[in-house]
Amino acid sequence: MTELSVVVLTYRSGAYVGTCLAALEKALAGMDAELIVVDNASGDGTVEKVRELAPWARVVARDVNDGFARGCHAGAEVAKGDYLLFVNPDARVSPDTPRVLVDLARRDPAVGIAGGRCLTETGETDPRSWWGRPTLWSLFCFGTGLSTLFPGRPRFDPESPRPWSGAPDEVRRVPIVTGGMMLVDRRVWDRLGGFDKSFFMYAEDADMCLRAAAAGYRPSVTAAATFVHPAGMSSSSSLRKQVLLFTGKVTLVRRHFPPVLRGLGVTFLKAGVLLRALAGRFMSAPGADRQGRPTTKADDWRGLWRARGQWTKGWSGART
Repeated sequence: MTELSVVVLTYRSGAYVGTCLAALEKALAGMDAELIVVDNASGDGTVEKVRELAPWARVVARDVNDGFARGCHAGAEVAKGDYLLFVNPDARVSPDTPRVLVDLARRDPAVGIAGGRCLTETGETDPRSWWGRPTLWSLFCFGTGLSTLFPGRPRFDPESPRPWSGAPDEVRRVPIVTGGMMLVDRRVWDRLGGFDKSFFMYAEDADMCLRAAAAGYRPSVTAAATFVHPAGMSSSSSLRKQVLLFTGKVTLVRRHFPPVLRGLGVTFLKAGVLLRALAGRFMSAPGADRQGRPTTKADDWRGLWRARGQWTKGWSGART
């Protein structure tokens, strides 16, 4: 067995995947590792560019774009590593990051899923390394606008990540590790069945972390494993991204909330979108972008409300 398999899923990523591949080549030097690039039918030359820039990588060129989860499964199916490291094509991992993550997972097998510390382009710590667990209270705070009026406050914005302590080797147990860079023990992947294939895009990382915690694992992040992940490069338009994101949120509620609370949870999501659609710029709270959620434009909130017939069905009823 190989120690580590890195899986990068691309879809029309030719403009920026080269930076990701170059960073991985440096980071994997000296490790018993393989790189697998899975392409979901980009049709724009991404596959050719990957083969040119990283001839040492294994390329899985698929003829269908059936979502992030299924694309990652295609990579995992051919992977030989004890650990799977999923990296977004617009992310850049730091040189020591893969080794730090593998060492953390080996030291404490109960972790199961591990992530790192996200950085901005200027090297500052970016909050989007992990997320809190969605609860009825967190959705109530979203539905009533409290999470926007008090961004980053644990009581009223419980899903936002808390600041790092500043210790360079801090390890923290977290509810949800971001899928932008996520290490999964192969045994955990097989036990859980990997990402739920019914998720097309967004929230499949949250779903797997919540299932891992229910199975007794402790998803964690370490400040010593760093990566840069610019927001939105691998997504489509801002409104389209919001539709995908909220479809994932609804699916997460229906999978992980008690049956009696699922309808109420979705109602809070709808109420929050309607409130922001009506309030417009008045719901753009200063500091929200530093909590890992860049402020959504008023037009997008209105568009998201008009598209509620799509995302309130969740992924089981969505057209992709």
